[in-house]
Amino acid sequence: MEGRALRVSVVIPAYNAEETIQAALVSVGAQTVAPHEVVVVDDGSSDRTPAVVRGYGPGVRLLHQDRQGPSAARNAGIAATSGDLVAFLDADDEWHPEKLERQLRVLDDGAVVVATDWTRGPFAAVLPDQVPVSTVPGTDLLLLNRFQTSTVLARRSALDATGGFDTTLDGVEDWDMWLRMSEVGQVRKLDWPLVRYRDSPVGVSKALDRVYATGAVMLGRRFGARPARQERTILAWHHLRFAAAFALIGDRAHAAQCVRASLAPGVRAAVPEAAVRYLVPFLFDRVRRRIPGSRHG
Repeated sequence: MEGRALRVSVVIPAYNAEETIQAALVSVGAQTVAPHEVVVVDDGSSDRTPAVVRGYGPGVRLLHQDRQGPSAARNAGIAATSGDLVAFLDADDEWHPEKLERQLRVLDDGAVVVATDWTRGPFAAVLPDQVPVSTVPGTDLLLLNRFQTSTVLARRSALDATGGFDTTLDGVEDWDMWLRMSEVGQVRKLDWPLVRYRDSPVGVSKALDRVYATGAVMLGRRFGARPARQERTILAWHHLRFAAAFALIGDRAHAAQCVRASLAPGVRAAVPEAAVRYLVPFLFDRVRRRIPGSRHG
């Protein structure tokens, strides 16, 4: 960890979050290392979200903008803060009380992002003295968005260098951000769930067709610097992963579309390698995460 104390700014985008924003703010207030500032960006809510935030108490700044989406809200929050580091929290998620402290412990000069694992269930009763830490290379990030936005603590200098979240990549803008930041410095991850994540039935994560389409656009922007075979395998994996995701929710039309895309000229030959190297381990991990008692959500 660096010698001088670094100031942490917390940025929370909120849209119609009156039922969850209080718990999110309470989890910030319970941190064993208090943040420098907390900014909530109300993204054009039509419910009581602003009133709940104002009623929370001092120490939380509330900004308003017309409905523009979470990426624009995060960018507005970043611009309004002054910390050396920015910690993101979605309005329907919660932090473990030691999240920021544990992340600051492993932050070093080379790291621009320190993320954590996450869970859908309760936090573990006791944290180990030393939580395992991994370094996530850019190639691994190219394959998959490895962490939820609410787990990320990022250097402001790196956020500024990358230009913020790309609002044109609706649904994968966070994935794109971590990829671009991995080109500036190292990405670390605490391999322990320090964020409680809630699925949102109206969230962009559920709009698989949009994430699939914008994910392909984002990957296309990152291609060109790696061997052609590797890029074809990654693209085949992208199609196969979403074919499986659509099939699991009963959307046969979109699943078939993904399969057809994986069989297109220039991609088809990479399908066997993509299935063995990426798809099978991915599906196994997703099953493991659903097992009761697993550390991960």
